[in-house]
Amino acid sequence: MDKQSSTRPTAQQLWALADASYPTGSPWQVAQFAEDLKHPLSQYLIKESSQPSKLIAFLSYQQVLDEAEVFNLAVDPEYQGRGIAKELLQALFAAVQHAGGTRILLEVRASNMQAQALYLRTGFVIIGRRKNYYQHPQEDALIMEKKVGE
Repeated sequence: MDKQSSTRPTAQQLWALADASYPTGSPWQVAQFAEDLKHPLSQYLIKESSQPSKLIAFLSYQQVLDEAEVFNLAVDPEYQGRGIAKELLQALFAAVQHAGGTRILLEVRASNMQAQALYLRTGFVIIGRRKNYYQHPQEDALIMEKKVGE
């Protein structure tokens, strides 16, 4: 059984999970997670397994006024395909709407069809493209948006 946690994981734990979860490895380094954890606007939705307690998924975002931006969504490969990412997105939608948000943005690798399908199923639409946004390997990002609270 999984549980949501209010405990903040370490930058190393976040990086390790992201590195295992993304097909091309984590787009962020440990130092970037460490800086993000210190940022006053950064929010983390965390999912842990109950026995033993282990970080299995997280979603990180920031909200400024009515706009939120998702920075990372990662699910341990052992737990993928169980609806955890969708559950975290639903929690995000509720949190952003509760805080007066009307719009959520994110970037996703152009080749990450699995993530794109999830985002499209949960109401995001593609609104643009950033050329060569990602490195290692270099690749475009699709910009996606979801309206909430309307």
